[in-house]
Amino acid sequence: MDVKFYSTAVEHNNLGTTLGSSILRDALLPDLVGTDNTILYWAGKRLARNFPLAKDEDLPVFFEKANLGYLKRVKSKMNRQVFELSGPIVEIRKKINSKCEFLLEAGFIAETIQNQSGFTSEAVIDTETSRGNSVFITVQVDQRDPVDLNTIPDKDLLNPSREEL
Repeated sequence: MDVKFYSTAVEHNNLGTTLGSSILRDALLPDLVGTDNTILYWAGKRLARNFPLAKDEDLPVFFEKANLGYLKRVKSKMNRQVFELSGPIVEIRKKINSKCEFLLEAGFIAETIQNQSGFTSEAVIDTETSRGNSVFITVQVDQRDPVDLNTIPDKDLLNPSREEL
């Protein structure tokens, strides 16, 4: 999967449906992974390696284009960032399944920040503040634990913020 895959999918994004996405995310995947849903977090990290973003500003644009929701950084410190994920898709997923998970999104954000910062990064969903139609995801960056960027395969970086929405 690469830039061509992304470009083709975005070009035909109008063909996607909320129903199709919801069936896969909140009906099929939970049945496949069972009670150990942490695999969704690792799947999100894997997706971020398959679709590497060129810069930090591309995260919200990618999320919107991928119909994952509206992503907004609400707090940022040197080693900790907090994101709010909201929008109609988040609201619909919560209505459909009150126990829906956002681990895929958390893994994607963590891996993207890790690859861009060069330091080990992990994300958690803040269940204390994730109410209503929003989900809060906190990413912790360990600046004492650099990542060997040479182990990351070379891929063309996506620049979704340079494209028109």
